[in-house]
Amino acid sequence: MALLWKILAILLLFCLNLQIAGQSKEYNISGFVKDAVTGEVLMGANILLYKDSLSTGSRHYMGTVSNNYGFYVFPKLPRGNYYIIARFIGFKTTVKELQDLRMNNIHLNIDLSPEEIKKEEIVITGKKPDKTLISNIDVSPDLLSRLPSLSGESDLFKLLQMLPGVKAESELSSGLYVRGGSPDQNLTIVDGVTEYNPAHIGNIASTFNSDAIQEIRLIKGAFPAEYGGRLSSILDIKLRSGTKEMNKGSLGIGLINSFLNLEGPIGNNATYMISGRGMYYDAYQKEFNKNSVIPRYNFYDLNSKINYVISEDNIFSISLLKSKDNLSSPPSVPDINYNTQWDNLSMGINWLHINSRSLLLSTDLSFIDYSFRTLIFNNSAQSITDNYFASSRLRDYSLKQNVELHVHESHILKTGFEMTVHQYNLLYSTAYNPLIEVDPYAGNNPYSIEAALYFQTESHLTEQLKLNAGARLYYFGEKKYFNAEPRIELAYSLTENTLIKAAYALTHQFLHLITRNDISLPSDLWYPSTKNIFPSSSGQYVFGFDHYFDEQDYLLSVETYYRNMDNLYEFKNSVQLNSANNSVEDELVNGKGEAYGLEFFFNKKAGNISGWVGYTLSWTRRQFDDLNDGKIFYPKYDRRHDISLVIAWMINNRWSAGMTWTYASGERYSFANGQYQFNEISPGSGSNIYVDYPELNNAQLPAFHKLDLNLTYKFPLFNLPFEAYINIYNLYNRQNPFAQYVSTETDNNGNKTVKLKQLVLFPFIPTFGFNFKF
Repeated sequence: MALLWKILAILLLFCLNLQIAGQSKEYNISGFVKDAVTGEVLMGANILLYKDSLSTGSRHYMGTVSNNYGFYVFPKLPRGNYYIIARFIGFKTTVKELQDLRMNNIHLNIDLSPEEIKKEEIVITGKKPDKTLISNIDVSPDLLSRLPSLSGESDLFKLLQMLPGVKAESELSSGLYVRGGSPDQNLTIVDGVTEYNPAHIGNIASTFNSDAIQEIRLIKGAFPAEYGGRLSSILDIKLRSGTKEMNKGSLGIGLINSFLNLEGPIGNNATYMISGRGMYYDAYQKEFNKNSVIPRYNFYDLNSKINYVISEDNIFSISLLKSKDNLSSPPSVPDINYNTQWDNLSMGINWLHINSRSLLLSTDLSFIDYSFRTLIFNNSAQSITDNYFASSRLRDYSLKQNVELHVHESHILKTGFEMTVHQYNLLYSTAYNPLIEVDPYAGNNPYSIEAALYFQTESHLTEQLKLNAGARLYYFGEKKYFNAEPRIELAYSLTENTLIKAAYALTHQFLHLITRNDISLPSDLWYPSTKNIFPSSSGQYVFGFDHYFDEQDYLLSVETYYRNMDNLYEFKNSVQLNSANNSVEDELVNGKGEAYGLEFFFNKKAGNISGWVGYTLSWTRRQFDDLNDGKIFYPKYDRRHDISLVIAWMINNRWSAGMTWTYASGERYSFANGQYQFNEISPGSGSNIYVDYPELNNAQLPAFHKLDLNLTYKFPLFNLPFEAYINIYNLYNRQNPFAQYVSTETDNNGNKTVKLKQLVLFPFIPTFGFNFKF
């Protein structure tokens, strides 16, 4: 703990020096770029500064792009007259004039008015995006509304799965598998708050309504030093603050889901946004399809945010996210009973402050309460598939601050710290008793402290060469882990339209998601690093090539990557779990892994017809001395081939259509090729049947593929804008299994038969509905 306070003291001195430096006599222009109608900040706006004149042929003096907060800075300006031109796709170009610049710092907010445009980028947002970022994709929320989904509503996680290098284990899995990493290795941040499980079961939808989202950024690997705590990828999401114009809303009613959004001003300086959604597929099944073998499922979620502008230099916001999922076995499948639930609650407070030298400070205070519970019980008379119960509850209390200083037009310094207290409540057993969930002495209740300090520089070394370099120092209190993580990224522009990129990043992770390899159903158990369970680590190398053509309407991107991973954890063979009698640490084994692959991405970004084709060729491997006889094996989510096709078509002002098709090699699973019976020694104790697995994940499910379609029609009704939609999920009714299990059945003559059974999730499902704004 003494070491932790030393680290924080160093950061405090660093920030103090920045504040002192802010008292210099240099001239700076800074502010926020906003939507003139709603008041929402605009990220990625292109801003040019001209000195003395806007005459034809004159070259701009400086140029910049608004950051993730919509903030821009022109630093170290000489005295003089200046003109600012701001552009953003979908908005009118705005010109601002500043006469005889004399003040140390001028705070100038720029309001841009919306306008209709003919061309629209749907993946990369902004007029002139930063093309030098490697493995980085900014997704426009507008694209989500054009694509099909099961629930009939925009589906962020389904869209992300269509990108190269991003996969889903199955239709039932709720996480993203990015470049060979498991879902726990992805860091999802919503308005600065970490979300442990940001998707609904089956990735049917994310836990945030698309109408509540302002910006989505996915970094697939080798991320910069400002991010940490995970091995694989970063999903950074910004929520909308709500419009300052007037109170308004939207309502959608569908066959299996509905949603409601409300937003508006609170006085002159504050806005609010509330977005709620529910899915009731289980009620539909109960009423119209009682004999279905598809699992019963429902969920709800709620997003809300209040934004208060205290002054030009201080903005305060509070955000809340709440969601809950329930998945259970259908009555028509009597030989296996399963029930899975998870619950998300997160609250965050953000204070955005600009000091006298345009130094941007963002401070976040957050609380997270996440729980996951799964129960699997085999009702077969003589089961050869294990029962399993696990419950994880995680509570986090976090404080972090980020500092951004524009030293020069081509040089930005970033630094910050983060401190989190983790509290856990863990239950696990292979024999379930309801009393275990109310027994105060059952389970394992560890806690830990995690802290990090980072430094990062973003520089244009030459007109063609850009550098992003930094380091992240981390501390973990359980065993006083302390180390550094170097990060570096280089991008070189061969021509205006051709770039080559390379990056390296070392990362660590202190929270582990442990799953059963012998169970296909969700069996998640979250467990922290301790004195005996070491933090996972990973080093990732990325090399890429991007080429834009046809006025940058098309992009061809090719990237290759290699990752090594150490201190990965799995359950050992013949696991025996009972949180009342033994520690889960006794049932875990330590191993290592690697992942490598090649990704192709061809994207048409503009026009009435837009979309992309993606292909990934990848390998993911694991090796544990105490599993699979020490031999290398492939984890469940190893997919050799992955193909995706996305098309969005704006037919006219009223009609639009969308299509997605995906193909992936089958999920791997452990298949038992035999069983044996063991008779207990004590009289009357009977016998137990055990299974024999020759190798870990020695079999593959059939290849996964499906086609989804969407058709949307916009029309006025009762002087309100209405929208009707038809979604067709799994058009050609592909029976994609998400789980297999083995059971024994006894016929009328007493003969026993061992059978391999499989569960499928979603067949051909047409849905329809409508929504309107008011």
